[in-house]
Amino acid sequence: MRAMLSSPRFLRLRGLSPWMLLGMALILGAAVTVLSVRSSQRERAAMIHNMVDRAEALIWALEAGGRSGFCRPADNFRSLEPLLMETAKQPGIVFMAVAGNGGLMLVHNDAATLTPEQAAGVLPPPEEVGDRPAWRVRQWGDRKIFEVYRLFAPLQPEHATHPGNGMGRGMGHMRGRSMGPGLGLEPGRNPDAQNAPAIPQERGVWPPPPPGSILLPQVRRTLGLAMVGLDMRPFEATLAADRRNTLVSAALVAALALAAVVSLFWAHNYRRSRRLLRDQRAMAAEVVANLPLGLITSDPAGGVALINATALDMLGLVRDQAVGAPLRGLPGLDWNALAHELTKKGKIPDREARLHLPGRDPTAVSLSAAAVRNETGVFLGHVFAVRDITEVKRLRAEAQRHDRLAALGNLAAGVAHEIRNPLSTIKGVAVYLARRLTPGGREEEAARRMVDEVDRLDRVVSELLQFARPAAMPRSDGDVRAVIRHALRLAEADLQAKSIRVTEDLPPDFPNVPIHAERLTQALLNLFLNAAQAMSSGGTLRVCLTPLPGNALYRITVTDTGPGIAEAALSSIFTPYFTTRPSGTGLGLSIALQIVEGLGGRLHAANVGGTPGQGAEFTLILPLRPNTDANDANMEDADANRSATPVATPHEPPEKEQS
Repeated sequence: MRAMLSSPRFLRLRGLSPWMLLGMALILGAAVTVLSVRSSQRERAAMIHNMVDRAEALIWALEAGGRSGFCRPADNFRSLEPLLMETAKQPGIVFMAVAGNGGLMLVHNDAATLTPEQAAGVLPPPEEVGDRPAWRVRQWGDRKIFEVYRLFAPLQPEHATHPGNGMGRGMGHMRGRSMGPGLGLEPGRNPDAQNAPAIPQERGVWPPPPPGSILLPQVRRTLGLAMVGLDMRPFEATLAADRRNTLVSAALVAALALAAVVSLFWAHNYRRSRRLLRDQRAMAAEVVANLPLGLITSDPAGGVALINATALDMLGLVRDQAVGAPLRGLPGLDWNALAHELTKKGKIPDREARLHLPGRDPTAVSLSAAAVRNETGVFLGHVFAVRDITEVKRLRAEAQRHDRLAALGNLAAGVAHEIRNPLSTIKGVAVYLARRLTPGGREEEAARRMVDEVDRLDRVVSELLQFARPAAMPRSDGDVRAVIRHALRLAEADLQAKSIRVTEDLPPDFPNVPIHAERLTQALLNLFLNAAQAMSSGGTLRVCLTPLPGNALYRITVTDTGPGIAEAALSSIFTPYFTTRPSGTGLGLSIALQIVEGLGGRLHAANVGGTPGQGAEFTLILPLRPNTDANDANMEDADANRSATPVATPHEPPEKEQS
């Protein structure tokens, strides 16, 4: 508890610190203890007062017995013995005794068994005796007694009644007629005095009472000492019961106080735990909401319990529609089969899958899942993590392509030199032979064909060198619309030869952008020629120029109505020398991609509608400003928001290779 109280993380409850609560508990405990002790003391004092009052009442009864004429003359103490004996029979009285002024025990209710030594030991010290009752506790055999004693001083005969009292005459009349001799008689006047021991007339060991100091202002005479011994056992039993009750009450109050303090601590800890739980839940919710992967959890009944924003975007759902819906009803994957697999295996490791959604191309995703159980093994549901790996696969393919290009560049540097020298010799000999041969003959035609093939090989070598060692592309602001129209004019002959109609969508107010006009023209020309080769029986070529949101990027889209791109060719469409046509070199799209990347952009290929048969679409995404770092960041958004269907990696259509 000390560590908990001293912890700096221990918060305050309603402005009261734990130390203050502990201090309040200690003060309450001390107050309960003090009140219990004082209550016990008051109870003890009240019981002592009651016992003293009872004993004094018995002593007054002895004195009153003498005044009423019940006893013999005052000097004859034997006359008190019957009254004393009868009175001592009351419950709780151990003994009653009267001692004379000489310090001798004169009357005792148990005088037959009391030895002189014991009688002397019964008497209290003279200095403790007075006109008011005193008490002491002492041992009496095997028990303790409560002993009360004071002077035994009855009223004198002539003061038996008060002069001002209306009863004086009646009492005197009664005394003269029927009461007979009593304690008020002078010593020696009692005719029966010879049958009892007489009290000596000297002052004795007991002090006289002051006049009128006892109850009434009347003249009294000290005749001895009266003592009453009361049994302590009822007194002690009552005190013990009172102490027990006090202890029980104090313990109950202390327990309630402790329970209150503990309850305060528990309430504080509960509130603190709930606050921490809320904070952790809020943090977990923020983490889940901002995860770059889709997270879906289901309950034991198979309903969707949680789905984050990434998963909603991937599945094309809204939260109200998804949460609470059956898991098997979610689109994209066979969730029911995945749940059955989890039931058997308990876990699905990271695997690649295809997310099929209506109106979209299949998206490559990485899927992992696991069954969730608590510490007691109770099944709580399933958790699914879905990550879009389109960009990962694209980057992986791009890295592989760069590796191949690096190897190709090293090869091209050596091969080009070795090929061009023999080609120059062959071309020279062919030209010489063509001039020497008969014009129009078969030999002259063969020589001319040899020259054409040598020129074709030289172009291939030039393209290879250009691809392996791209020249620097310094950019300057220019009109990209003029570049597009210039590339269309260069491809006009091929397009018209195949009856291909061209449509343009070029904004008239499009600003100048940083470009390399010659290289961008070459990239667009390669795309236009590929489109023309794909539409051998005619069709439509559409070119669109669109600024993207954010004023950082723009997009050029080249769309044809040919057969599209075969699924098997998607992964290799931009690979150098990949072609399905015997007359193609496989470098046209590779060079176009290299030029676009050199301009700080990207080139994507996709099928119109997501499947082959409706045409192909090539998308160039280029920066509006020559800020490469910023454009790299914005490219991600452009890729995600392209109007064309998503594509995993750049591809090349085998039907449309540049020759």
